Amino acid sequence: MKGTLLDNIVAAMENNELQAYYQPQYNPRKGVIGGAEALVRWVKPDGTIVPPAEFIPELEEKGQVSIVDWFITEEACKTIKELGDKAIKISVNFGREHAKDEHFVEKLDKMVEAYHIDKSLLGVEITESDVVAEKEDVIAWVQRVEAAGYTVSIDDFGSGMSSLSFVKDVPAKVLKIDKSFLEDNCQSEKGRITLESVFYMAHRLRLTTVVEGVETKEQLDFINTCDCDYIQGYLFSKPVPHDEFFNMCTNEAPVDVDFFDPFASQTAFGQVRALIDAVYSKFHMVVFTNLTRDSYHVMKRETFMNTLLPETGSYTEGYKYARSMCKEEDVDTLDKAFTRENLLEAYERGEKSVVRIVGQRTEEGEYHKVAFEDYFMNHPDSNDVFMVSFIHYVDFSDDTYVGTVRFGY
Repeated sequence: MKGTLLDNIVAAMENNELQAYYQPQYNPRKGVIGGAEALVRWVKPDGTIVPPAEFIPELEEKGQVSIVDWFITEEACKTIKELGDKAIKISVNFGREHAKDEHFVEKLDKMVEAYHIDKSLLGVEITESDVVAEKEDVIAWVQRVEAAGYTVSIDDFGSGMSSLSFVKDVPAKVLKIDKSFLEDNCQSEKGRITLESVFYMAHRLRLTTVVEGVETKEQLDFINTCDCDYIQGYLFSKPVPHDEFFNMCTNEAPVDVDFFDPFASQTAFGQVRALIDAVYSKFHMVVFTNLTRDSYHVMKRETFMNTLLPETGSYTEGYKYARSMCKEEDVDTLDKAFTRENLLEAYERGEKSVVRIVGQRTEEGEYHKVAFEDYFMNHPDSNDVFMVSFIHYVDFSDDTYVGTVRFGY
């Protein structure tokens, strides 16, 4: 091969040998395409495909990979434009050398504007190794890209040694989980627990999750129990050229996905998440209390007590506030049940819970029927008396039914 690698790459671009291939990202439950990653392929005139591993590392080493990155970015923009109302977000890999380009966002903006596409449809991917190598520069770069309205993904999460130390600092919105987590085909308990923990962390950080390298039904079944957003892998599709990808987005039916039952799985993640969602949808407030130490912490609130009741504080003081909002005729009932002293006595008597329904007014003076449900808890590492309070409206309307029973008051 004559000339330098860069010369040959430029020639390949001019001869349409350098092409963008697209690997779709699927909703793992519905089997529909929700996004894609644009990947570079060097297709020789005889049809031979040179994989990026044979030329990208050398370009990176020489600081010349940006020419390929911008070429693929423009190809992705063209495809997004062609898809029109069928367009999905396409993400492009950018090496860490772009972090030092002061005009990076300006270049992205000009390309998006040139093709008249929404910038939310063009994603930026950075690898974990790039973040580790140039942490401060890359974090500042990601901040600028996100602030400009583009979505940044952390690619290959878990392939390096510093994942947890940087994921909290990098303001990305998407976490692409490396295929190394799937090496045991999700069959070992340790492997499942590790992957489940990654999803738990990602959801706590409100990150969209994509699992790379999904190749088997066993992997898909387990991933679905972890509430994964998207999968990317040969199970559904390998990287495909432009025309095939265009057809997949515009004409193909969803991939057939077998029914899965998260409650039959050994993992607890799907079960716990569903349970928490159900609890939070029913109760307007959930409060954790240490009766022994006279303290409370609001775990969830969506009620008329939002503005005045502090997140944490003394249970006695918090109870005084709740008491002041109740109807006068309900105060005696409330005191007999929910003063700290009476709750401790109920616990000593062996009661498991204390429940009362009272009238409580809003700050605007409107009254509602409110159920206070307190459940006592033990903790293996403490002798303190703990309690969880569930507080919710019971203002059922006349047209609320369960079977033949009408709820109301």
